[in-house]
Amino acid sequence: MSISQGLSTSQDVIVVKFQAENRQQVIKELGKRAAEKKYVQPEFVADVLSREENFPTGLEMQIPIALPHIGTHCNQSFLSLAILESPVAFNAMDGSGNVLNAELVFLFGITNPDDQVEVLKKFIFAFRERANLEKLKAAENPEMALEVLKGLLTDDLIID
Repeated sequence: MSISQGLSTSQDVIVVKFQAENRQQVIKELGKRAAEKKYVQPEFVADVLSREENFPTGLEMQIPIALPHIGTHCNQSFLSLAILESPVAFNAMDGSGNVLNAELVFLFGITNPDDQVEVLKKFIFAFRERANLEKLKAAENPEMALEVLKGLLTDDLIID
């Protein structure tokens, strides 16, 4: 199954070698970039931060990732990415209370609630192999990261 509306993205919403002190800083930076592209409204970031406290999004993969997301205040479904210089703590999505040191953070917004599970499944499938995560981590600039994402998420990405 495909995502009904696709995820808009661009080099403008990808940050490489980002140095952040905490998850809030990563979410704010990615949210700011999404707002500049008009993917979201200004209230989006506060909603994501609030959701993250109640429904954590850290995911234990061979390289830990985080998938903060929400559907409110989105003008269109989108995907943004931070490749972190140093890992940042995110609470585990599985409810275990574990803290994961995420190295990649994918912030996305979904305008069609029915797409949320499908998007999460696609991410888990695409990044179950360490080699895919390593390729993304090795990206030296947003253009390289975008090429890797296009290869992994194919038809579900809309490049602006």
